Amino acid sequence: MADDLTVDGLRAAIQNLGREEATAEDQRFELMARRYELAVQRLVAQVQKIVDQIPELEMHLEDEVEMFTAPGYPDRSLEIRDQRLRITRGEDTLLFDPTAKALLSALGQIEVFASRPIPFMVEKVLYLIPDRADSGARWGYRSVDSLGGPLVPFTQQDLLRMLKAVFAAD
Repeated sequence: MADDLTVDGLRAAIQNLGREEATAEDQRFELMARRYELAVQRLVAQVQKIVDQIPELEMHLEDEVEMFTAPGYPDRSLEIRDQRLRITRGEDTLLFDPTAKALLSALGQIEVFASRPIPFMVEKVLYLIPDRADSGARWGYRSVDSLGGPLVPFTQQDLLRMLKAVFAAD
């Protein structure tokens, strides 16, 4: 025989169904925000590791609290912590400024501001993109070498090229 069902039991099941879907969606959104937060921390650590080896460069970190948003979750936002990283030498500056907003094609972004041109980048933006291989995420950028093509992974070599363009260009 089927489960005994009451009107109150049916109403509770209907009400809880909507809550369970909202809770799962909230969890997916929070996972996206935390993935971005962690990726910014890793990028800052990667840059610090290189810049610490170059005594001619000064590095300044500014802790920030921002509201993370994403177009797939229009009514949701979540407070996250990240760091703005500024590298200077005299009048030359390179700034990595996290923007806590996911895009339709990326999990988040970091705007790059430089006192000199960075010739290998089309836009001065690093995008956090899903990495299908290990279900993680990686930073990428639009390269002048592949206009309109896929984002190029941002590697340590690219970071060195960026630092050279800003602080050691002729």
